[in-house]
Amino acid sequence: MIGFLSDRTKTRWGRRRPYLMIGLIPVLIIEILLWVPPAGNEVLGFIYLLIMLICYDTFYTMLALPTDALFPELYTTIKERAEVNMIRQVLSTIGLILAFLVLGIFIEDLTVKSGYLTNGIVTSIIVGLTMFIFIKWGAKERPEFVMDYQPGFGFFKGLKYTFKNKGFVLYTAMFFLYEYTLLVLATTVPLYAREVLGVTDTFLTALLLGVMFIVGIITVIIWRKLDIKLGSLKAYTISIIAYILASIPLLFVNSFITCLITVTFMGFGFGGMLYFIYLIIADVIDEDELKTGVRREGTFFGITNFFMRLSMILSIVTVGLVFTGADWSDYTPIPGVNTIIGLKLLVFLFPAIALIATLICLLYYPYTKSRVEDIKKQITELHKEKRDRLKST
Repeated sequence: MIGFLSDRTKTRWGRRRPYLMIGLIPVLIIEILLWVPPAGNEVLGFIYLLIMLICYDTFYTMLALPTDALFPELYTTIKERAEVNMIRQVLSTIGLILAFLVLGIFIEDLTVKSGYLTNGIVTSIIVGLTMFIFIKWGAKERPEFVMDYQPGFGFFKGLKYTFKNKGFVLYTAMFFLYEYTLLVLATTVPLYAREVLGVTDTFLTALLLGVMFIVGIITVIIWRKLDIKLGSLKAYTISIIAYILASIPLLFVNSFITCLITVTFMGFGFGGMLYFIYLIIADVIDEDELKTGVRREGTFFGITNFFMRLSMILSIVTVGLVFTGADWSDYTPIPGVNTIIGLKLLVFLFPAIALIATLICLLYYPYTKSRVEDIKKQITELHKEKRDRLKST
């Protein structure tokens, strides 16, 4: 709904920027309030957390969705998107690593409540500063799209039309599978480190995923060059195959060092996945603009984010196939399942299945290098017409 509304919004600040301005302060406040639930009553604690999460997710969507929507809108050429996406993914990955580090610094003991509150305050400060910089100097919408708030159909008709787009349906499936892979890893790596590798230190556990992200950052430069040379479709395929092959040793490693070496090699393929998953949707949006005459980034990103939420559910179900959880620090395997084998399957097999399904989607994904180049030529002419029309009015 927020994505659709942002497409239809017209203000002196543009279509996306008002949502950033409205959503920021509530997110910063709730990020702190989230960690101070009422003590001593489970029912009140549940209600409090439920309300906080609903509010948080609503206002967070008002930040994240317009931010995503602005990328393909502000940068329309292949070269621009490749360069800016590289910078974007580098900074976002630094943000993820920083999140792990801040968490490890302030929450050494999962049972100490004060650590969570401190973590929330520090996170709010970081998010507040960076988002202020973005809203003030980064979120500058292009004038030729000032009249694109007038799509020719309403909410449900727009959804129906969007789901008729084969490329978008395939992209949504791939985005769902990508998020599912990350969520399964994020959930199971702490258990894998503890049970398989014998590592209980929070920092060392975070380092396993952190190294993969760091290598991913470094290799983004390589994937940018492959993107320009081979096209996003082929290069994304290569990155997924590289990741699957590199992750096979997770079935056999039993020490922290060998696992660290394994995730280092996994980082190469992961860098490509990180680079392309937020890039290729721009081609879908461009072609949609050629057909409808308006840019509907909000609607597209709204739908993909909806299905991303569903991937959270599937990741929990996947872990539930192997383990039953009493609490965060105590997972017990279901009857007949060996703990070590179960964890190795969770960190390798289920992500591999999801990524193989992604490869199948890519086989039918219609946006080849030549087709994308043709779309770019047409979209350049369309934007020129919009600028000329704007000047004349």
